[in-house]
Amino acid sequence: MSAELQQVLKVWERTRSNSPIYDFLLSEVEIYDAEKGVVRARLQVGPRQLNSKGSLHGAFSASVTDWAGGMAIASYGLDSTGVSTDIHVSFLSGATDGDWIEIEGRANKVGKSLAFTTVSISKKSESGLTLVAQGSHTKYVRTR
Repeated sequence: MSAELQQVLKVWERTRSNSPIYDFLLSEVEIYDAEKGVVRARLQVGPRQLNSKGSLHGAFSASVTDWAGGMAIASYGLDSTGVSTDIHVSFLSGATDGDWIEIEGRANKVGKSLAFTTVSISKKSESGLTLVAQGSHTKYVRTR
């Protein structure tokens, strides 16, 4: 297991225990890969992640954008992943109960006070991955 993955898992466990919403929405997420600036995870969609129409909820996608961006920042060795200053999510297609989604968070730049991240949420199928949502997230971080 890489040092980056160990760091991300440590930060995730602390974050999860202090954040009821993350624990509720992401209790079954599997973070399976991390390198400096990139985190990859997967989750099988269940009722907790769905809206009233039976499709992946927009609030879930926004929460994942926040969460995965933070985990990508943690891959830089930071214990604190900052606070949100801006978040944007584009919804491109849907996912439903039982679908497997792949989540990739990237910290594009981690500066002295701001970190800029992008997150993709994709649905797995026999033909490959279909992008479901794509987000960008800016966080205030204190690295020094």
